[in-house]
Amino acid sequence: MITVIVHHYAVPDLVSRAESGIKENGRVMRSFPGFISRQTLCAQDDRNQITSVTTWRSLDDFQGWSNRPDRPAPNPDAPSLWSRPVESTVFDLTPEL
Repeated sequence: MITVIVHHYAVPDLVSRAESGIKENGRVMRSFPGFISRQTLCAQDDRNQITSVTTWRSLDDFQGWSNRPDRPAPNPDAPSLWSRPVESTVFDLTPEL
């Protein structure tokens, strides 16, 4: 199993819209093969930071989600929701003691 942690930094006036988009993405993700779980976190000390934590059966499953042919392309005419680039890290899960 793997866990993917993604940090999003929303433009201050667009936090609600950004959070809605992230949660909608998570809703769609739930039916994708290999998906296990997801949490959306909002930082207490920076309300513009929204972090998602997803767990997948395998890296191949996550990459299948990320590279799926029906993935919507970003709308170039929409205002950018992010104040800085999205940061994503993939972790291997290790057994707990």
